[in-house]
Amino acid sequence: MADTSASLDDSAPAKPAPTDSSQEQVEDLLARAQSPEALKELSPDGLKELCSQMRAFLLETVQTTGGHLGSNLGVVELTVALHYVYNFSRDRLIFDVSHQCYPHKLLTGRREGFANLRRTDGLCGFTHPDESPYDLFHTGHAGTSISVGLGLALAAAGEENPPKVVSVIGDASLGAGVAFEAINFAGASAAPMLVVLNDNEWSISKSVGALAKLLSKVRGNRLWQRAGQETKSLIQAIPLIGPRVDRALDDFGEVMRHAVVPGHVFEEAGVSYVGPVDGHDVNGLVDALQRVSQLDGMVILHVLTEKGKGHPDGPNHPERVHAVKPKAAPTQYKTEGTPVPRKAQGISYTEAFANALNSSAETDVRIHAITAGMPSGTGLVDFAERYPARFHDTGITEQHAVAMAAGMAKGGLRPVVAIYSTFMQRSYDQCFQELSLQDLPVVLALDRAGPVGQDGPTHHGAYDVAYLRTLPNFILGAPRDASDMARMLTCFLDQKHPSALRYPRGNTPLDECIPVGERTPMVPGKAEVLCEGTDVVLWAYGSMVSVALEVAVTWHQAGVSVGVVDARFAKPLDEGLLTQHLHSYSHVVTLEAHQRMGGFGSAVLEAASRAPHGNGQTPAKIKVLGLPDRFLEHKTSVQEQLTEAGLDADRIVRTLGNLLPAAKRQLLESSEP
Repeated sequence: MADTSASLDDSAPAKPAPTDSSQEQVEDLLARAQSPEALKELSPDGLKELCSQMRAFLLETVQTTGGHLGSNLGVVELTVALHYVYNFSRDRLIFDVSHQCYPHKLLTGRREGFANLRRTDGLCGFTHPDESPYDLFHTGHAGTSISVGLGLALAAAGEENPPKVVSVIGDASLGAGVAFEAINFAGASAAPMLVVLNDNEWSISKSVGALAKLLSKVRGNRLWQRAGQETKSLIQAIPLIGPRVDRALDDFGEVMRHAVVPGHVFEEAGVSYVGPVDGHDVNGLVDALQRVSQLDGMVILHVLTEKGKGHPDGPNHPERVHAVKPKAAPTQYKTEGTPVPRKAQGISYTEAFANALNSSAETDVRIHAITAGMPSGTGLVDFAERYPARFHDTGITEQHAVAMAAGMAKGGLRPVVAIYSTFMQRSYDQCFQELSLQDLPVVLALDRAGPVGQDGPTHHGAYDVAYLRTLPNFILGAPRDASDMARMLTCFLDQKHPSALRYPRGNTPLDECIPVGERTPMVPGKAEVLCEGTDVVLWAYGSMVSVALEVAVTWHQAGVSVGVVDARFAKPLDEGLLTQHLHSYSHVVTLEAHQRMGGFGSAVLEAASRAPHGNGQTPAKIKVLGLPDRFLEHKTSVQEQLTEAGLDADRIVRTLGNLLPAAKRQLLESSEP
């Protein structure tokens, strides 16, 4: 976009064009203000009316399409004020996590796209550079916006009139260690940028920790600050002695400011602190932003907002309106796009994990549950209510959560750390240094493993097997259903080594293929043969077992038997059974909802290279099926992403057809209607 900013004064908003405020209030201002340039033509009353219309629009559309609602309702006025004051066609705007970017999208020409928000080929639920030049990054993890903003500020530091940089970060994200690392560096470098601290006391759940208490004290001391300013004015007005008393009190006041106004903590790091200010007074925010835009160095503007503002449940239940589901469940599609009926499903994998953990904790007081700011998403709310002394929400601090778990395990406890697969990546160094190297019995519960549908590539759990499989001492497993979830968690809690349990977003199979009493014991490194076959055997991992069985049924109906193995463990792998199958089948096909490179299939290939091959036998060929080496964009459903990756039953049936002898392939073709 064109560079329209020539000087510091140019970044100030243009004077609102003369307009009839009453006319603005009845006009569709949201349709009018689809660009920052049009926004700047509104009067102060028009800005307030625009915010009202924007909030009503979000309430209507997001509750239909599904998406992050509460966080976006809370930043309506803040987003409007930012675009009113700054010129983000040149200036830089970074949202932390970026799930609160819906108002930003409305103001940058994407209103019509909200009909397909988070749906296939529709608007992304996060900022995305492919959508708009106003979106600089495609992000979905917390705590990094200050570091990124600082990098942008340093990159432009040599320009004669550098663009201004604004990072918007929530109070929960500020608790992430990387945010403080950035503040520490920025204070020393004096890099010019604005950090807007969006303080709503919530991330997904209630913000926790000392920082949350600190910010609460700042909120509570607004009246103290105002009273101090008024007292100072009265003292200065006393004839003759007023100025001297005032100077004497200044020293005392500085001490009091350290003790009573916690915002001074930021100033000690060399960062200017302003606030807190009302985050729902759009014109007050415009004024505050205009003032802080003239300050040098890093400035933190503390803005108080209400998560879910405007929603009936917002004030009392912000967590309920954090993300809402679509009014109508997404349709399940075949490869060709033909709608098919949804299959009956069991409970969610998350619920199965929660039930299993609660059951184990009843009889083992050593079990503690840990999460990093997501007790509801990981299914730990009930555990927290039952065993409050054994539940720990560390906030958005995955590194700390895993390191703390290591200390607890060293002290004799059995900690279970429940974190989404994509977020566990942030604690990789702790998985290595504190868990693997020390060989400590910590269980990692990796929720949302595999594609996640509408949240897209920032949230796919596509890499956990690869990044954990290389670490010595780790045991990696994936249950196929609710019963095996309980059995595998029990197995892992009995181990003396670190372990990771992966399971997807979605529901467990309703019909479990083998009764629990008839299943083989859950022992690390031992797979379970579900059915034997000829020519081809499917080695499936975790949630892909049910797909493998569906494929086997299709071929069985055509008169061809296909073997199915529930691998259960990616590390250690059942190399004894694999060696047998390499000798008794012509093809071994691996299935996983994980990236092919470095995943379960790679483990099978590595094991096959070590397997003994005697008597001149030609070992079976191995075909690895998994997620491709690229990012899968968001889609309406997980199933669509699996189909795109060739991991739906229909495509796997065809893949096997290409591996089987022609005569058997023709049996399937002749059996198709």
